[in-house]
Amino acid sequence: MSTPVIWLLVAAALAFTEIVTESLILTPLVAAAVVIAAGTLIGAPLGLVVVVAIAGAVITLLMLRPLMRRERLDFAVGGAEHDFVIGQRGVVEERVVNDEATGVIEVGGEAWTARANDDEQTFAPGDAVEVVAVRGAVAVVDRPQANANDGVGA
Repeated sequence: MSTPVIWLLVAAALAFTEIVTESLILTPLVAAAVVIAAGTLIGAPLGLVVVVAIAGAVITLLMLRPLMRRERLDFAVGGAEHDFVIGQRGVVEERVVNDEATGVIEVGGEAWTARANDDEQTFAPGDAVEVVAVRGAVAVVDRPQANANDGVGA
């Protein structure tokens, strides 16, 4: 079997695994394997092929980074054990900024990792927030509704 065929098989195996796991982690490796297969097929020098493959993987990773970040926020929808916190108010303990993946709030005496409901929103320590959803162990927060009377849980 020739080298390009081997690299295409590696790319296919990685792509299949990526499709099954839906993690977006292997996609840059798939891109690199395809570049290596193409480079070896046209007879390019190995050093050049490796540099181009690494550059392709890095570019692919940078392009996927926003999707991976969003996927991490949406990773798992909280089960019924976390539903009690939805609709409760809390107080920001650590600045909530989605782009920086930071944020901690206190709700009902418990600390929760928090993310803003809208990527453009940020919340400063001391701000009142309302939990609008739970994804995994992350509270998704927004500005409190004016008519909510459930009180601050902190």
